[in-house]
Amino acid sequence: MAKLNFKEFSVFTDISRKERQTGDMRESFANLLYVNANGIAAHRLAFKIYDSQGCEEYNDAEVSLIIKVAEHFCRPNIIDSLLAAIGVTSKTE
Repeated sequence: MAKLNFKEFSVFTDISRKERQTGDMRESFANLLYVNANGIAAHRLAFKIYDSQGCEEYNDAEVSLIIKVAEHFCRPNIIDSLLAAIGVTSKTE
């Protein structure tokens, strides 16, 4: 289980990971799932993220799908920011 806030998501803006920018990524990440991931679980998760109003709890299967989609379709700083928010260390560390 992990708690994520896609409405106020903090993203690393440099490789040192000292600078961050916070923004609403509900629609953009929900669209990644909706357009690129297969199955009803991806459909439900896309709408859960899109409709979220702040910090939401995500089960292990949802977290796994979020990481999988991020690793395939997001820039490295988004991947590292998601992993940090989830509490997983980056694969590069």
